[in-house]
Amino acid sequence: MDIDLANVFKNIGFDEKEAKAYLALLTIGRGTVTEIAKHSGLKRAIVYHVLERLKKRGYAQELREGKIKNFSASDPARVLQNASAAAESLRMVLPMIQALQDKGREKPRIEFFEGEEAVVSVYRMYSTAKNVRYLSSMKRLFEIIPDEVVRWSERLRSGRVKSTEKNLLNDSKEDRDWAKMVEKAGLRSAGKASQQARILPKGIKMEMDFTIADDVLGITSFDPFYIVVIHSPAIARSAAQLFDLAWLQGKKV
Repeated sequence: MDIDLANVFKNIGFDEKEAKAYLALLTIGRGTVTEIAKHSGLKRAIVYHVLERLKKRGYAQELREGKIKNFSASDPARVLQNASAAAESLRMVLPMIQALQDKGREKPRIEFFEGEEAVVSVYRMYSTAKNVRYLSSMKRLFEIIPDEVVRWSERLRSGRVKSTEKNLLNDSKEDRDWAKMVEKAGLRSAGKASQQARILPKGIKMEMDFTIADDVLGITSFDPFYIVVIHSPAIARSAAQLFDLAWLQGKKV
């Protein structure tokens, strides 16, 4: 039982000698250094130093009776109060400590864009990337931002698209027409297909748009209309690998 108790006190900040001395004091009520040494199993010279530490922490008191020094233990409730206060202090600063732990780690930056103007600005940001993968529904985009889609088609026809793009599209008339235009634009790109398009197999329809543009993953919701943009090289790489697997299942135009 004494060993178990000593371990409990060690778990709340006592070292082994402090735990033994404090438990000895509780057992005898009050006593001299010699008596404490006898009950704790510690050497007298060590007990002197341990008692000084316990006194400083408020866990022991010195009682003088003439020339004789006696010591007694403080109420164990004080130990509990101190342990509780320490735990509360740690709880209050825990977010700061966790922030220090996370400092220097590469963490994704997440942005949220809502409304037509904000969403369009994100799609224009995609167009500045070197490598872009679109898993998209042009039919839905025609319905929501038709003016911007017309602008995209003009850029494709004029050959002003400099990025390498892959478009994996839903199986609809609008998407198939767009895919044909993309493929024609790709064939005009100095002999290499920098713009490509494929159609998803029948029965598979995407409820959201997914775009991987260099180190960015964008997720577009159509209803309601918003985009979540995740800036993370690791997430973008993983999403690109999943896209490439889906690309292999797509039908060529």
